[in-house]
Amino acid sequence: MTSRGPRSAYSSRSASPATPPARYDPFASAADPIELAHVSRSPLPAHDASSSRGHSPLRSPDPEDISRGRGSLRPDSFFGLSNHGGGQYAPLDGRNESPRPSIRSGRESVYTLSSRYHSKQMDADTQALVDRRAGEIAEWHIHWTTPALIVSLFLAGVAAAIGHHFFYTKLNGQLATDQLRMIRYGTAMAFFVKSTLVGCSIICNRQRIWRTFRRKAMTMDGIDGLFSAPEDPSQFFINGEMWRNGKLATLMALCCWLIPIASVMSPASLTSEMTAHTVSDTCSGIATLNFTHESDFNFRVMPADQIRRNSMSYYNTTDIKGEKVGFFDYYDQPTKNVRRLAISAAYLKRPQPRENAALTFCGRGWNCTYSINFVGPGYRCEDVTESVPANAPFQLRQLAPVGNFTYISNVDQDDYQSPQIDTLEGVPRQPPPYPASLGVFESEPILWIGYAAKSNESYPPDSPYAKKWKVIHTPKMSRCVMYHTNYTFEMSYRPMQVAVNKQRDFLRPALDTTISRNLGNNSDWLAQPASNFIRPGQDPKAYKMHAAFHSMGALLRGFLRGSVTKTNDVYAITNSDISETRLMDARMSDPIPDLIGGIQSLFEEMLISLLSEPTLVIGQSQDVPCLKTRTINTYRYYRRGLWIGYTTVISITFCFVLIGAYSIYQNGVASDVLFSRIMVTTRNPTLDHLGVGACLGGDPFPKELTETKLRFGVLLEDNPREGPLGVVEHCCFGTMGETKEIVKGGTYAGLAKYRKPRQEEVGNSAEKESLLARG
Repeated sequence: MTSRGPRSAYSSRSASPATPPARYDPFASAADPIELAHVSRSPLPAHDASSSRGHSPLRSPDPEDISRGRGSLRPDSFFGLSNHGGGQYAPLDGRNESPRPSIRSGRESVYTLSSRYHSKQMDADTQALVDRRAGEIAEWHIHWTTPALIVSLFLAGVAAAIGHHFFYTKLNGQLATDQLRMIRYGTAMAFFVKSTLVGCSIICNRQRIWRTFRRKAMTMDGIDGLFSAPEDPSQFFINGEMWRNGKLATLMALCCWLIPIASVMSPASLTSEMTAHTVSDTCSGIATLNFTHESDFNFRVMPADQIRRNSMSYYNTTDIKGEKVGFFDYYDQPTKNVRRLAISAAYLKRPQPRENAALTFCGRGWNCTYSINFVGPGYRCEDVTESVPANAPFQLRQLAPVGNFTYISNVDQDDYQSPQIDTLEGVPRQPPPYPASLGVFESEPILWIGYAAKSNESYPPDSPYAKKWKVIHTPKMSRCVMYHTNYTFEMSYRPMQVAVNKQRDFLRPALDTTISRNLGNNSDWLAQPASNFIRPGQDPKAYKMHAAFHSMGALLRGFLRGSVTKTNDVYAITNSDISETRLMDARMSDPIPDLIGGIQSLFEEMLISLLSEPTLVIGQSQDVPCLKTRTINTYRYYRRGLWIGYTTVISITFCFVLIGAYSIYQNGVASDVLFSRIMVTTRNPTLDHLGVGACLGGDPFPKELTETKLRFGVLLEDNPREGPLGVVEHCCFGTMGETKEIVKGGTYAGLAKYRKPRQEEVGNSAEKESLLARG
């Protein structure tokens, strides 16, 4: 094939087609072959252009030749491309009419640029910049801005996470007011943590990307994926080369998408809940009992506050006006109010509460807990099953399984007789002198309680009781005596009243006498000693107090009196009001297992019910220390929910900081993915030729280009030009065959070398300026 003379690619003699071609592809056109020269060779000099390509030795033009006019730039030599075919790529008519500057060879040194060329193609400012940049080499220097930005973002994220924790800690337990604003503050902190940590991870990811590009050749598609993965999540699914050749960089990009999850978990760690808020305070006007007030009660006198008080007992009297010498009042029966309260406690199976007690004692919106202490009547019970006294009113054999009684009691031995004497409107009908025993408390009845404790174990088949009772019954007997008792109760309003007996101390018997069968004919029982009798005319105060005790005992005994009989386990015959109380299991009509403890508790519930009636004489108000509680909507901080997310993302980001720092150290520089960085790292004639036809950067991008493998390395040159600073090489993206690995600390054009001696730097600058002036 005959070699043709060089012609300009933009020759004016080339005719432009009337209709532009559908697709302009200079590499695919068979009529317009364009050949890539070896990238390491310099372009042909002017006097060798007519020789056959590939056979004559190639050399770079000498600066002296340029000065003599023998080595000027040729428009037909374009980065090793020779023009064949006589200017077949003339510009199309009517399109791209802007002036086309001549293109200098990529192989020529900046020092061989023709002044005529520059004067035509560059303005003065650009020419001055090119001259100033000529011969520059970059420094191997890690600028402080990128490491400082990485550390600053990481520390800011950690500080915001800690601040978020302290903010929620301060809110924890406080009244949940202005919730919307607090949630906004917490969300803002969470998103700030997310933003700083993601930003830190992305910067570290960019450092790792450049390390990957230096070590491995990747297709343009893979390079695109690593660059765009932090912004385009689809790359993780469609770009497999990222995972193969850039595993760590890809993982870092993926984590940049996952770190924001912490911004969702962290604000949710603060919620509002209904919680009990407790404070120590003093509760005013607390109701308690004082039985000594009953001693001073006089139904004939209206109190100074004009509020009528109710005694626990009704009385008869020997003088309704209380004017006669030697008159006295004597006990008749419990009052209706006390009877009502005692019966209510038995039927309600709990103490009757005072109306609006929580509001009265605790205050509006509060519950409270406090303790009260008072001395009142109480029954001291003892089990006498093992040694039944001779004076017991019944025997154990009367109880199941031998007998038919499942419950039996005797609670009226030597009880106070009612009525004592015939009266008219509470005054004895007979005139004085009255009987010596009128109104006298000789003894307080003892409670004799017998019951059969029912178990869940069956009788053996050969037992004589197996057919009748089926399960084992154990007979028990107890004896209860009334005592002056010191009580300590814990009262709680939640808001329902709850009374818990914390302590029960028996002080002394209410009436310390013993009874025996009377062998005479006056009465059935004889109480002794008579010196312990409580007489109405002898000690009215002690008499009235005991009358109050006796009234409460009489109300309890009204429920315990009688018996319950069973002939089998199917039905029961009840002759006692005990079946109306919680002391009897209503399902089986059997006494509860702890019957004696239940009797003591029932009596105490009757006493606590007296607190619900503020008009009783024994009622008393006092101020006591208490714990006030109210249910309010408060902030609740779940630390684990916040720190699970933050600890995870902070740990991951810290690992990325280490990876980024190591990558910067290995690279020798801190870089970025800005346009300026891409521009200076892609100055390679091969890439210029590959990019023909795709300079607009639009989609779809040529597939054959995306499959081209590139690596960031040192461009291989057979004879690099020597500049004012010595022989330098060029670093850029290139194919695997035309690049070699970058050596940290090497001298590269366009990159950087740290020039330590200032004198050397000044000398080099002077030499460069003299060469430029001479050129």
